[in-house]
Amino acid sequence: MTTPTIITAKLAELEQLCEKYPSKIPVEECAAFLGMAPASLRASVEHGNCPFGLGWLKKNSMNRAFFVPTLTFYLWALPYSIPNW
Repeated sequence: MTTPTIITAKLAELEQLCEKYPSKIPVEECAAFLGMAPASLRASVEHGNCPFGLGWLKKNSMNRAFFVPTLTFYLWALPYSIPNW
C-alpha cells in the first residue's frame, strides 16, 4: 500500500512549518495548517480543548496570550498525518 499524495504533502508541510518555526509556531500559521480560523484555534485553547496550545491572561491587562510549542504540536499532529494501516 502506498501513502496517498495528500498525506505526503501534509507531512512535508508539517516539516516545513517546524523548520520555519523551531520553537514556537504562530497561532495564525498553526491555524492555517489545520485549516481553521485563528480565532477558532484561540477559542479552543482558551476553553481547554486544545492539547498542544497554551493560553493565559496577560498580567495587568485584558489581553490574552497564546503559545504553540513546536515540539508539542509536531508530536500531536504527526500521528494524525499518518494513515492507519
